[in-house]
Amino acid sequence: FVAQHDACTMAAAAAEGEYAENDGIQKLIPIVNKLREAFSVMHEDPIDLPMIAVVGSQSAGKSSVLENIVGRSFLPRGNGIVTRCPCEIRMHATESEEYGMFKGSNEPDRKYFDFNDIRLKIESETDRLAGKKGLTVDAILLDIYSPNVLDLTLVDLPGAVRTVAEGQDLDTPAKIQQMILRYIAQPNCIILAVSAANNDLAVSDAIALSQQVDPKGERTIGVLTKLDLMDEGTNARRIITGEDDSAPKLKLGYIGVVNRSQKDIIDHRSITDAREKEAQYFASEPAYRSLFARMGTQHLVTRCSEQLVQAIQRELPTISKKLNALIHQKKQELRALPDTQPATLRSMMTEVIHAFIEEFNGLIDGLKKSAGFEDTSELVGGARIEALFSSVFRQEIFDLFVFSGGDASMAEDNIRILMKNTKGLGGGLFMDNAALDKMIANQIERFRDPSLKCARMVFEEMSKLQSKAIDQVAVLGAFPKARLAIIEVVTRVLSGQHEKTVDHLNTFVEMNCHRINYDHPDFDSVRVMHEVELRRFGDEENEEEKTLVLKAHSGQELTSEEKAKVRGIMERRQRASQGQQPRAADGGTVSSHFQGGMSAPPTNNTTVGAGLGAGSLVRQTSKDVESQRLHHFLKTISPKEQTQVEQVVALTDAYFALSKKAVVDQVGCHANFIF
Repeated sequence: FVAQHDACTMAAAAAEGEYAENDGIQKLIPIVNKLREAFSVMHEDPIDLPMIAVVGSQSAGKSSVLENIVGRSFLPRGNGIVTRCPCEIRMHATESEEYGMFKGSNEPDRKYFDFNDIRLKIESETDRLAGKKGLTVDAILLDIYSPNVLDLTLVDLPGAVRTVAEGQDLDTPAKIQQMILRYIAQPNCIILAVSAANNDLAVSDAIALSQQVDPKGERTIGVLTKLDLMDEGTNARRIITGEDDSAPKLKLGYIGVVNRSQKDIIDHRSITDAREKEAQYFASEPAYRSLFARMGTQHLVTRCSEQLVQAIQRELPTISKKLNALIHQKKQELRALPDTQPATLRSMMTEVIHAFIEEFNGLIDGLKKSAGFEDTSELVGGARIEALFSSVFRQEIFDLFVFSGGDASMAEDNIRILMKNTKGLGGGLFMDNAALDKMIANQIERFRDPSLKCARMVFEEMSKLQSKAIDQVAVLGAFPKARLAIIEVVTRVLSGQHEKTVDHLNTFVEMNCHRINYDHPDFDSVRVMHEVELRRFGDEENEEEKTLVLKAHSGQELTSEEKAKVRGIMERRQRASQGQQPRAADGGTVSSHFQGGMSAPPTNNTTVGAGLGAGSLVRQTSKDVESQRLHHFLKTISPKEQTQVEQVVALTDAYFALSKKAVVDQVGCHANFIF
């Protein structure tokens, strides 16, 4: 902060009137830019400085407006959410050549003369700050020096969205909205609300968001894009002049612009050519000809600069007062800094790193009286992570049931069809293991999402612990670069371990899907199938007979007398089931759908021969009738099939319950070990 002391002094002097009025006004925006630069070094915003935030939906043309203002093409483009963090664009009017600098990056002194390199750097900085698909409120700081710009600072915010791409969090739209509101809710923020003119302003995301924090429209400038794409016979003149009563009222008004078309971008048409084309459009279009002086990018830039200067002038007394207090505070902190001589600096940094490690481990292990442990209002540190495993994740897993979650694979018809498919041509006498394997694998696959969600929650908690631990190392407040370096290293390590955890958990689920262990000592398939039979045929046996049947099912050796008793029990069950015809899923019987083999009851469109034994079946049916026969066949269920379906479901449920315990135990072990 002291390195920016001159900027602070200049701001204070400007507020006290030491500059001539015109001279001071001309230097207001550069002074505020220097203050922002100083605050970026401090990694905090102790004073709310006036700024301009650009808000709009993804398709409104927000990026094109920003590029037109800067006069160069430099922003990343693509499908989906491209802007995933704020980008603070500080423009400096100079007499030298054009270049850009990223003073908050790992190369703060590098100058980028190629604006394509600036685009690539924005992409890499976005990935560094927000990850590959995430979001962050941490801003990219981009300084552009050019003889073709005015001194101006704009904050490019992520475009408002209503849907998300594959792989992104479902709450991404809400997070983006919160990020936008966090900026534009500041009273010193001028809102540049970008909306497409060929859409109704009533559904404009930019206008809707601005009205939440600026309902009277006192600090919102409306920017209308795509004027040249409006339907024939329509225009936005009445909105711009304020005559349209249906349009939201903005005291700072609306400004129309014409951006480069997609074809212009593909053809690499320069911004200079685009501005000339824009000027020609407004000069020649009858609806806007008389408004020419109030239209276009150049007028928008001038308007933004005027409003920003006015906002700074209004806030100068407050800024000056807060700035002087801040300078006094920082001078005191400087005097309290430890000795930073080269001879002692290395050992001091080593102590700082060890102190951080001790704080971090103390928060996780709960073995140390660290700040936050005295708070009994909520769980902290390792106790909170343990609660994720033992309570939140455990409950989510045990709330999964075989027939829950709209699982179509567990529908009775689907189970029966799966069993028929696994038996193939000719069918079979017994249930095939392949059907059961498939059913169990489908259920185990349901563990994947909760497991990955748990890993993500642990990662987020570890990241919070990192911040807590750093805050407890007081000396790091005097060394912001060292603090930032520790944060970057720990974040990189945690991110890498999170990715390893995700890989391990995916492998764990796939292993359990591919290897169904029917010999597991806790998986008692015999008892499960025995219980199915008891439910199906009734509970008529006494305890002795139940034990005997269970013994027979388990393959144990029986005496001749016991074998005779088992045969008697089976015959009794057979007699109980006699008289039951195979039933159809709609409550009818197989005979009501099929007579004489695969033939169907005669209809107006069907002629049936004497039966399969008398020769080939003579079919004169339409494809619809043939399809109906297959439907009847698949929907028909015999007592044997019903028993097998019940057995498959019961065995799947038993194995699923067994797998829950393993998942609850192993997922916590994987995450705990890797993190």
